[in-house]
Amino acid sequence: MVSPPKIGDVVKIRAWHGVVLDVFKGETGKTILRVQTVRNVFRRLNPEFIEYDLAPDTITLARAEDLETEIERYKEVLDTSLHELLDSTVKAASE
Repeated sequence: MVSPPKIGDVVKIRAWHGVVLDVFKGETGKTILRVQTVRNVFRRLNPEFIEYDLAPDTITLARAEDLETEIERYKEVLDTSLHELLDSTVKAASE
């Protein structure tokens, strides 16, 4: 990516997707992104601050569909985990 993303852009950072909430420029000219990622939403964590200039080649623009796909994957994993938890309780109660 040649220039830093803008507020509202969907980005892919390595293997995960997020939305840029803020873009800050430091006194030294470095760009800091505040990004909320799908993984952090599911972990109930706050947005991350990412220094864009450290590895700009690992941050690319993505499509809203890519973000939605990751959300669906996390939902499926969460649903599976919850079903396994409930199944374990039912098995333990029947023994």
